[in-house]
Amino acid sequence: MVEMAENNIDEKLIDWNTIIDEILKESELYVKDLLDAIKYIAAAGILVICLGAYVLYIGLRIGNTSDPWFILMMVLAPGSNFVLGLINLNKYFQLRGRYSMLFDIQKKLKK
Repeated sequence: MVEMAENNIDEKLIDWNTIIDEILKESELYVKDLLDAIKYIAAAGILVICLGAYVLYIGLRIGNTSDPWFILMMVLAPGSNFVLGLINLNKYFQLRGRYSMLFDIQKKLKK
């Protein structure tokens, strides 16, 4: 019975070793994908903020500022874009700090 348990543990170790070997082979690609995804978060945040500013600009130029529903929409629509953009930028800075070691290692490897 002890042999069965040892065989099961050995098989699990072989499985984990296979997984780790694959991760090590593809590590440069994984780091590149991770860094690209983090940069995408920042770009999306900036884009959403710009869209919010554009909606506010167009709305104030051509909208009816005496209508309370219009004013409410001019607060909600661009405001939600600004908030979402700031959330994205905050997430970018969190992830950038968390994975800064990978950024530094990749830069050194490219030189």
